[in-house]
Amino acid sequence: MDQGNHLRKVPFILVTGFLGSGKTSLLLDLVQKYSGRLRLAIVQNEFTPGHTDAFSLKQAGQSFELLEINNGSVFCACLLGDFITRLDLFIEKHKPDLILLEATGLADPMSLGQVLQAPELADKIYLAGSWCLADAPNFHRIIGTITRARNQVSIADIVWINKIDLVNNTAAIRAKVLEINPFARIIETTFGNTDQLDLFNSLSPVIPAQAGAVTPAKAGSGDRPDFSSCVVRSNRFFNEQKVRDFILEHSENLQRMKGYIRINESDTMAIQSVFTDLSIRIIAGYDGLSELIAIGQNLNKREFSKQLLSFEKR
Repeated sequence: MDQGNHLRKVPFILVTGFLGSGKTSLLLDLVQKYSGRLRLAIVQNEFTPGHTDAFSLKQAGQSFELLEINNGSVFCACLLGDFITRLDLFIEKHKPDLILLEATGLADPMSLGQVLQAPELADKIYLAGSWCLADAPNFHRIIGTITRARNQVSIADIVWINKIDLVNNTAAIRAKVLEINPFARIIETTFGNTDQLDLFNSLSPVIPAQAGAVTPAKAGSGDRPDFSSCVVRSNRFFNEQKVRDFILEHSENLQRMKGYIRINESDTMAIQSVFTDLSIRIIAGYDGLSELIAIGQNLNKREFSKQLLSFEKR
């Protein structure tokens, strides 16, 4: 990779899913399919000090770089600083085309913004996607009792319903996923198979090529867009009309916006946009923090955050 490409940001995909959902199987499938076409970097985060998942990946016999961070979730305050430092050094050393972070099944990924906006990483990575694996035979048992599993679904761009061969049908699972995250793309699979996904078309939001057309950015090419990511979080309620006006104002100039903005105890704005293709829905039952993720090429993160937070109800 030449110096010009090195200065471009690297796409970063978060892979979540509760314990035993099949995250490592999915990564193994991606490694087998893409390791000869992309410089893959995999970050494996285990809650315990074991190395069994890393061993499984290495058995694939394919080329990829691996960073293991064990003994806790990388999104926990106790490991976050160390993780950011180690990931920064890892990127500098290996210069990957794509980073896949397999989070521990016990992770609550709501602190993802702290990783994306860390000074060491803000100019090196951008969020290309958040995926969540749902364990089909155990989904309802988990989602009804484990808050962090619900959070994993709520921030996902893609929810993979895995192990569908072990259930009679997935209608109730799909309905629950869309109740939690009405914008999620749902892919049904077995054994973590990724045949239904074109990874190259998943590495960045679409960008305009010319008037009336859009094209996906190609990984590893000199044309990779230099995206910035901004995550705004708050534990307050927001003024609905002001947030709507704000979203409309910014959507045309941003590749992606996605999130949940709470307007009162019972109602939440679920927001999803790809440029001017915008959807805002009022949903009930969301009990997390207000959080909005924005991705753009000319995004002033400080001003964007300041303006949105000014609409908090006092």
